Amino acid sequence: MPVTRRNDQIKQDRFPGVPRHSLTGVETGSKMLMVGDLIFEPGAEVPYHHHPNAEETQYLVEGELDCTLDGYRFKIGAGDAVLAAPGVPHGFVNRSPRPARMITIFPHNAPLQEFVTPGRFKDGLPAKAVTLGKDLVPTEPYEGVKRFDIIGEQQGARSTLLRLLEFSPRATTPAHYHPETEESMFCLEGELTAVYGRDRHRLVAGDMLTAAPGVRHGISNPSDGRAVLLAIHPTTEPVTVVTDED
Repeated sequence: MPVTRRNDQIKQDRFPGVPRHSLTGVETGSKMLMVGDLIFEPGAEVPYHHHPNAEETQYLVEGELDCTLDGYRFKIGAGDAVLAAPGVPHGFVNRSPRPARMITIFPHNAPLQEFVTPGRFKDGLPAKAVTLGKDLVPTEPYEGVKRFDIIGEQQGARSTLLRLLEFSPRATTPAHYHPETEESMFCLEGELTAVYGRDRHRLVAGDMLTAAPGVRHGISNPSDGRAVLLAIHPTTEPVTVVTDED
């Protein structure tokens, strides 16, 4: 099945106080992506570490976290994203009294992980690698669909593209396929209908659809409310072929 329902997603604690739902990965049949949905309980942390064979994108959905990245120290809030290139150390801690929620993305389904002893940190943001949600300016590629480009080449990504799409009621994107790469589509808010091949699937918040290379797919919002989708690619420039099939 291309859709992983929330109730079927594998949940585990990789770090104390940081439960993780597996959205996309080897266990879902993906060959190109590994995506997780994490909760940081108050006081919980992911220690300073790096991934020698893959870059990682972290998108904060809710709450706030203290982040350390490549010798810098700063805070991130809801709507902000951090890119850690291969070999670049990074870590997070929740010093607030409320939980924080993060989506993590690897364009690799078997990333290695090595812990790093922290050194001295400079306060402030690195020149690249961080996207602040308040600075994002949307485009409207399709009527009723706002697109926010969160992580890509501009932040130094070599193999990740992360976009957030806001769907107004009845808005839709054209059916298309990517002949070379997968695409994972995570319903973050509301209700969506996904076309996948000849089938249609209802997506609600927490559901993930991962499209295999060459399989036609598209998204629409059949509801009277807003819906939000994260579109995730294991490349910065996905080849896209639009199809007008019914």
